[in-house]
This record gives sequence, C-alpha cells and structure tokens, in this order.
Amino acid sequence: MSTLRQEIHRWGADLDNLAEASMSDNWFLEERRLAEAQHTLVAFRGHILPLLAAQRPYDVIVVDEIEHLLDGLEDLRNDLFRTVHPTSSHREIAETIAALRALSRVALRFEQTLESAS
Repeated sequence: MSTLRQEIHRWGADLDNLAEASMSDNWFLEERRLAEAQHTLVAFRGHILPLLAAQRPYDVIVVDEIEHLLDGLEDLRNDLFRTVHPTSSHREIAETIAALRALSRVALRFEQTLESAS
C-alpha cells in the first residue's frame, strides 16, 4: 500500500473513531465538528497534501481544490471558536469533509492509474 493511500486511510479511520467517541461520550455537535475539522486540517496539511503535491502534474487540479477546501475549513473551524457562530457552520464542515473524502478517492485513482501504467 502506498504512503498516500495509508495516510488517507488513516485520516478516514481517525474520523470514524472521532464519530464513535462523540456518540459514546455524548459530545456536543460543536465539539465533534471542531475535532473533525482540526484533525482534517492537520492530516491534510501535514501529511496528505505534501504527498499529493509530489504527484504527477495533472494532480495539480486536485491539489488546488483540496487547498481551497482546506482554507474554507479553517475559516469554519475558527468560526466555532466564537461564542456566536453561524448556524450553518456544522453543516458546512460536514460538507467540506465529504468533499475532501471524494477528492481523496480521486487522488487515489490517479495514483492507481500511475501504478498500473508502470
């Protein structure tokens, strides 16, 4: 399994673990979304994005879109730190993470295509 694939799977598994912990420990929705946003930002900016940036040039589109989504996610995460935040923040964080999951699958398909062409 490639390093990129491992990092993406690790991130997904960590999000699943956060979801389970939030249910069993009765977290508030703000706590769960904040944890998901923070973990996603760290995983992508620290591990996944550098690996993607090292891929072939046609992955630039995926990398640019992921960077755009991460910037928005960071803004949404920062909104949750405010006492009064937009009511749509929770939904927008969930939607952004869903979009990042989809783009991660696209990136893995690019990688799989490269591996099978070699």
